[in-house]
Amino acid sequence: MDLLIDNRLGNGGWFLDRVNGLFNGLASEFEPISPPVDVVEDHDGYRFSVDLPGLKSDSLEVKVEDETLVINAARNEPAWGKDKDARVHRAERHHGRIHRAFRLPGDVGRGTIKAAYKDGVLEVTFAKVPEAKAVRVEVAYSN
Repeated sequence: MDLLIDNRLGNGGWFLDRVNGLFNGLASEFEPISPPVDVVEDHDGYRFSVDLPGLKSDSLEVKVEDETLVINAARNEPAWGKDKDARVHRAERHHGRIHRAFRLPGDVGRGTIKAAYKDGVLEVTFAKVPEAKAVRVEVAYSN
């Protein structure tokens, strides 16, 4: 009987894809959005360019925490999402929590961070600083 069911469903095929799609859509509602980012290094430093269109200034947070650049933001639900009578024919724009985190290299000057938001793009820059060199430490021996 199992073989008959497998053959009729094509080993799950379209049926399982549809069932999984129902739950994947639900899970994605709660996952943070991960916007595209360009990371560029030149001789002076590093530049992170993050596409974040439609954000309000109070919804964006940039910080360095434990050698990691952390970018958090939130994009509010569109006004039509609150209207119970609205019929949405297509909704492709994402809203909700936005999160990206990047481990920083050792030659990044933590005190040199600058961030600017213009035309829907967040630019975060860090200057390079010379890496600390190893220092030999003399050991004092006592009898």
